[in-house]
Amino acid sequence: MRHHARVEVPRIKAGVSGSFGILIEVEAPVLPVINVSRKSQSVVFVIDRSGSMGDGRLDLVKNTIGEMLGSLAPTDFLSIVSFDNVAETHVSLTQVKDLDPQAIRRELQTLQPRGGTDIGLGFKAGLDQASKSPEGVESKLILLSDGGANQGVTDPAAFGQLAAMATEHLVQSSTIGIGTNYNEHILVAMSESGHGNHFAAVELDEAVTGLQDELDGLVERSLQNVTVRITTAKALNGLTLKPIGFNRETVALPTGTSVRFGDQVSNETRGYAFMASLPALRRDLGEQLIFDVEVSAVDIQSGQTLVQSSQIVLEVAEPQGFVTPATDEEVSAEIMVYRLTQIKDEAARAGNRGDFSSAKQIILAALAEVDELAARSHSLSPRLRQRVMQERQELDELSKRDDVEFSKRAYESSIRTARAKSDPRKKEQ
Repeated sequence: MRHHARVEVPRIKAGVSGSFGILIEVEAPVLPVINVSRKSQSVVFVIDRSGSMGDGRLDLVKNTIGEMLGSLAPTDFLSIVSFDNVAETHVSLTQVKDLDPQAIRRELQTLQPRGGTDIGLGFKAGLDQASKSPEGVESKLILLSDGGANQGVTDPAAFGQLAAMATEHLVQSSTIGIGTNYNEHILVAMSESGHGNHFAAVELDEAVTGLQDELDGLVERSLQNVTVRITTAKALNGLTLKPIGFNRETVALPTGTSVRFGDQVSNETRGYAFMASLPALRRDLGEQLIFDVEVSAVDIQSGQTLVQSSQIVLEVAEPQGFVTPATDEEVSAEIMVYRLTQIKDEAARAGNRGDFSSAKQIILAALAEVDELAARSHSLSPRLRQRVMQERQELDELSKRDDVEFSKRAYESSIRTARAKSDPRKKEQ
């Protein structure tokens, strides 16, 4: 693991409060062979088998899961649950080496569309299976549904609360919505509160991509629980350090903050951004403000906790003759891209309530801003330049989406932006 800490401006004016960005780039080690020496993990598939899952939808899901069984390591654990207005457990949580893949595929083929849609019942059954994981083994619950909850629990907030509580027991919840009729509020609430991903399989075949992406993220992980701690030598009244983008946990410290972000895959470099707000500093307290940076993560291969430290030095300059310094374009660009999370979410909400005119205007305004950034992206690193261009392409595609699928695509894109994830549909492009 390697990291690089940088600040948006190298110098601030004494006696004046202000804000600036901080960027911590973390490079994950390369796995020599995928799937070797990684920790065991539990995977729980929760499948909607309600009546609306006909027309090939359920067939595609169960066939895809059957084909992907080989992606799991013998030491992983697997469970499969289905639901309509009742929940059934087809495979109780069992270590993969003790399962018969052909028997599982035969069991999956018995599933036929029927009944109503009680997502809460299926979700709770999946969480119950995940709770059986051995101590210290993380669980990934993947729920697939094409509809809204028309029985049982229907409040998205209630689903979010269930998913949030499950994270305390090392359970991560991801969701895949199929078609154009699923309730994105429920599925997004699960994935956001459950620290997982959300994928909009508006076109049926996209469900395969969404499932494969979830399993790829499992087997290719190189770092776990990447945590960034930023502190000063002594407490400063009025100092705030706010993480931008998705994080699993933020802990306020007397002299700064500690943020747990999540995992990284093999050879991935990711930028973790913060907005720092400073009170007016007196220069007689010192000519420099030093931030101590500590990055820690668990190495998947060895199981060891890696820790690295560095410093960010900020000059505190006299007001008289102060010259505004040039900004670090890398830091500014990363923060701007992360802020697209809120912009896309706002557009998705407008689209969901039927105000497509406002939704498209929001996206077009963001696209114009990203176009300006793209025009000067030659000064950015290849990683960040690629991220900017990917975001530009997604905004352009969103601006042309049909009304019926706009909000679903926008919600998914918003969640991916917050997690710095690229669109898995484009992996082969």
